[in-house]
This record gives sequence, C-alpha cells and structure tokens, in this order.
Amino acid sequence: MTSRSAPRRIAAAAALALTAALLAGARPARAGGDNVIVSGSVYVDYWGIERRDIAARTPRSISPDASLKVQVDVHDDLAFSAKACFSCHGIDLEHAYLDYTPKTWFNVQVGRIAVPFGEYANRVDQSGHKTASAPLIYDMGRMAYGEKNAMNLGVIPQPYSDTGALLYGITWLGESLQVWYGLYGVAGMRGSNDLDFTSLRTVYYTDNNDQPAGGARVAVTWASSGKGFFGDVSVGASATGGRYDRAAKLDYAAVGADASMKLGPVTFRGEYAARRTDVDTSANGYKWAIVDPFVVKEGWYGEIEHPLGKHVDMVYRYDELRRKGVPLPGSILTPDSLLVRYTAGLVLTPAQAVYVKLAWEYWSDETMIGTPPGTTPFQDFHSIHLGFGGAF
Repeated sequence: MTSRSAPRRIAAAAALALTAALLAGARPARAGGDNVIVSGSVYVDYWGIERRDIAARTPRSISPDASLKVQVDVHDDLAFSAKACFSCHGIDLEHAYLDYTPKTWFNVQVGRIAVPFGEYANRVDQSGHKTASAPLIYDMGRMAYGEKNAMNLGVIPQPYSDTGALLYGITWLGESLQVWYGLYGVAGMRGSNDLDFTSLRTVYYTDNNDQPAGGARVAVTWASSGKGFFGDVSVGASATGGRYDRAAKLDYAAVGADASMKLGPVTFRGEYAARRTDVDTSANGYKWAIVDPFVVKEGWYGEIEHPLGKHVDMVYRYDELRRKGVPLPGSILTPDSLLVRYTAGLVLTPAQAVYVKLAWEYWSDETMIGTPPGTTPFQDFHSIHLGFGGAF
C-alpha cells in the first residue's frame, strides 16, 4: 500500500530541490551581474485560543510561514520565477513560471502561476499585510471551523496557485489612471462533493478532468501626486469558474470586488467574494432536504490601517464568512451559517525589515436567527496572536 503522505514528501523534495538548484545557479550570476534576484520572508505565529475545546480542533497554535523566491532575467523580455513556501500545509511551490514581457500592455506567464483573484492576492506573505491572520474569505488553513465538515475554509483560499497561462498587461488612461488586466486559463479547482483545496497542492499539480477553468481580473488605480491629503484610490473586480469533479459535471463560479484608498496616513481596504458550487445530489447521508443543487459561500472584510508613531502601526478589521445551502453529509452546519470576526492589532518595526505582530480577535456565531437552540454550529470565543518575522 502506498503511503498517503508520499505525494507530500515528493512535493516537498521537489520544491527544495528546485530552490537549491536555483540558488546554486544564482550565486555566480549574482556575483557577476544583476540578472538574478533572491527575496523571501520568515514568520512564526502563536495563536492562543481561550476555549480548550475550540483550540483542540483548530490548526496548530504555533505555525511557521516562510517563502523563498528566485527570479532569473533570461533577457530583456523573458524571465523565470519560482517561489517555494512553507506554512501549515507543508512545503509547496507557490509559483514556477516563465514570464514573457515584450510590451507593458501584453505579457504572458506560463507554468504554475499565482492566480490573480482579489487585491489580497498581492499581499499574501506575512510581510505584505498588517494583520496576523488572513481574511476569512481568503483563509488558506488557519481558521476556526475551517474543517471539511464545517466551513471548508474560505471562498478562494490564497495564494491560489494553479497550472496554466496568464495573459496580462497595464495601460494608462491619461496621466493618472492606470488599468491592470489579466485573463487566464488554468486546470481549475478540484473535489468530489464541494471543493477539496488540499488537492490543489497535490503533486504533480495535474487536472482531475479534461475541462480547463478560466477567469479574469481588472483593477483601476488613480495615482495621486503624493503631495495632497488624498492618496491613491483603487477598485478591482475578479471572476473565475470551471468544473471541479472528475466526471466534469459539477460547476463552480466565483466573483469578487475590492477597493482601497489612502487619506493622509490612513489606508482603507475592503473586499467581497462569493462562490456558487454545485453539489452531488446523488450522494448518501444528507440530513436536510435539498432545495437547490448548489451552495453559496460569500463574505467580505473591511480594514483600516494607520501609523501610531515611527515604529508602530495599528490595524482594525471586520470580516465575515457565510455559507447558504444544504449541509453536506456529516457537516455540523445549518442551511444558513454565518461566522463573524472582529480584529484589532498592531505591528512593531524595531529594525528595518523586522516586525512583531500583536492581535486580538473575537469570533462570533451569527447563524440565522430562528435556528433551534443548541443547534448553531459555532461558539463565540476570544483569541490572540503574537508573531515575529522579517523579510529580505
């Protein structure tokens, strides 16, 4: 019998081997030129939960989050980029692609790409955002009630890496309005009855059916001069969809919208994402009547950041995640389950490229009013985060 952990060991070995090979090739290039760029980050987080029963069912209280990226500029129009990451899901390749960039308005990535869905996709590394945890709609694996028999993670867990090609570009409308656009075709999400996000990280990153998925993103940014009270303003929209089961009969479709703006020293952000996913109505074990042959998962977050002195930044966030539709066999959910989280945190930067994160979170069950007492799927609780990291 083959060990179920063998694919993960193979993926880990492949990621480490690729990274080592890239670094080995990077040393001479770095010494003799500037066509190789190496960057990365390391972060360790402690997540403390007040309730022992909830802590026992959540991901590890102490977890690592590290990444190593190597980019090799082959010539002016062609580059190779690979990024290995290590987190609660183990070692994986976040991306490994060729990037052909002949024009600012016409560029192509081919390989294992980081799929552009939402603004948060640009800030997935811990050094890229102020909060200690990811928004619920994009959580990859460190959320309460994220098991398959509960919320089954977020709407589109980030980073969303997949095999395929991305056509993208940037154009300017006047002197201040920038438009970024991208259109992609990828293998797509996988699963059997609802999505199985673990399968996206299963070597050898192949599709489980013969139906490719597709999607697009567009983001418009008004660039300020940097001299006034009003800073940059951005709005974006994303969409993706395909068929996720082996027989290619079950569809999924996701959409998202995001906006951000800067007023003086304060940054405001907000995102919404929703996904409709077909379910297998022929599966056994449903305890609720199937009204619609699909479920809808949606949520949003709002975030405010501002400095508090030279070496301290504050961040506040409200986010929620909702699932509507028939609970799957074995699920603890109701047909309308809502999880809400309040977050307040600060980031200390005692030295350049070094940071400490402190955060308080309050998780609240807001499942539909009218649900019989004792049948709500979640419990309210407080938690704290303490993390230390750096980037280079």
